[in-house]
Amino acid sequence: MSENTLYTFIAENAIKDSPMFTLHCNCGGSVTIMAPFQEKEVRCPKCEATIKILVMSGDPGYIIGADENGEPKLLPVQGSKATPIELLSEEEKNKILENVKSKMKQ
Repeated sequence: MSENTLYTFIAENAIKDSPMFTLHCNCGGSVTIMAPFQEKEVRCPKCEATIKILVMSGDPGYIIGADENGEPKLLPVQGSKATPIELLSEEEKNKILENVKSKMKQ
């Protein structure tokens, strides 16, 4: 049994009018959750990690986190209509992060 605990962000817009939502784990596994989406956590059937669910208001596109050095980094929001992070060019990612850094200095 795995003792891994993961966290994922889900766009509220992706689940508010849907009877089900497929949540994806880092390992490639998936879990289908059903309305009314009251789960706070689920277990991945593939790797058995516990996945804690954080529903974000609306569709924020991305969440800004920090890497091990404290530098801002983009985190995905599942169900978002925004371009997936892995499809963004380095230039696009850097533009978003520079915007965040400039707002942090204000």
